[in-house]
Amino acid sequence: MVDGQAAKRAQDERGFTLLELVVAIGVFALLASALFAGIASALNLNRNNRNRSISANLASQEMDKIRSTPFTSLPLGLTSSTQTVDGVPYTVQRETEWTSTSASTGPCDAAGGSPALLRVRVSVTWTDMTGTLPVVSDTVLTPPVGAYDPNTGHLAVKIRDNDAAPELGVPVQVTGGTVNRTLSTSSDGCAFFDHLAPGTYTVQLIAVGSVDRQGVTSPLQSAGVTAGVVTSVGFDYDRAAALSLTLGDAGARPVPANVPVTLGNTQFVPNGTKVFAGTGASRTIAGLFPSNNGYEPFAGSCLDADPEGQASGGGSIWAGGQRQPAIAVTPATTSTGTVLMGGVDVFVTKTGLATAGATVTATHAVDTGCAAGETYSLGLTDATGKASAALPWGKWTIKAVLGATNATIVATLDPTTGTALTLPVAIP
Repeated sequence: MVDGQAAKRAQDERGFTLLELVVAIGVFALLASALFAGIASALNLNRNNRNRSISANLASQEMDKIRSTPFTSLPLGLTSSTQTVDGVPYTVQRETEWTSTSASTGPCDAAGGSPALLRVRVSVTWTDMTGTLPVVSDTVLTPPVGAYDPNTGHLAVKIRDNDAAPELGVPVQVTGGTVNRTLSTSSDGCAFFDHLAPGTYTVQLIAVGSVDRQGVTSPLQSAGVTAGVVTSVGFDYDRAAALSLTLGDAGARPVPANVPVTLGNTQFVPNGTKVFAGTGASRTIAGLFPSNNGYEPFAGSCLDADPEGQASGGGSIWAGGQRQPAIAVTPATTSTGTVLMGGVDVFVTKTGLATAGATVTATHAVDTGCAAGETYSLGLTDATGKASAALPWGKWTIKAVLGATNATIVATLDPTTGTALTLPVAIP
């Protein structure tokens, strides 16, 4: 009996010891986690301090290089270089731009006449900054007397994105006469071309993958330069967006080849729409400015293909008609959407009997929207005399041809109802 109690007591003590071990491991894990977190934080702080110290030295070296360069040889605009120190790459970025003596803004925004000072900002960044601010150094340089011809003018080019924010690093080219200069915009979206001979110049943007509001990749403007005056030029310019669209009607009828797609947006001149050619029921329209208003798509190019179309003589074509909701777009991104069309089912008969093998086409008359009209093939009728298609909204002439005989019928696809049409065509 005593041996049994001793055994039971020993067994209980073994269980209690195991529990203590689990608790001890848990406490140790908590303490170790806190210790490791503290060590990691200290290491990160030490690394950031070291990186900032190296960045400060690189910024100082860059400033020394600027001061030792002949004033008229200093590159303007945005320039950058990369230096690696102890395996860490550092980006040294320099912004050099003209400004007036009293300006608190960049040269593209400052009011007044000719610039008098050269403002230089050097910033240094590195990989894995983990929220640490870049090292920045500023200076202002005064040009030596007689360095520039006083009978010259200046050209200030301002670039803004789809949110009207300044665009950094956009290459801007100015040509005219003997001048061919390219600068990249600084952080205020400005490229400032100083001391140009009076005359007319062409200003062109040359960034790859960006477009203006009309979808032009390298837009240009003409600008006149006058002695002693700053001429201002502005562009809206951003990374291009794209739309991936699926065309069709609610009944999944075939979409004829070569149906154009029109996009609505008030930025398009002169009438707020732009037509895009293409083929197939799936389309990708690239090279779009990432407008905050998005794009309202509809199929076709004729006036009445637009649910909000205006007649050439004035007034709405479709009372109460509305386009599909605009598809939102963002820079350098492809957005998806659908383009709803009208559905037609054509049934061809001859002497009262369903007729297979008849050729069916749909034709829209010429108007100011579709200068050449639009004609689409619905193919051949099947054994039931049927041919179907999804068509743009509007008024159509449906024609069925069988041998030397044919017949036509006029039909209107109304976007305010969206109702598919069943069209009987009797060939004599």
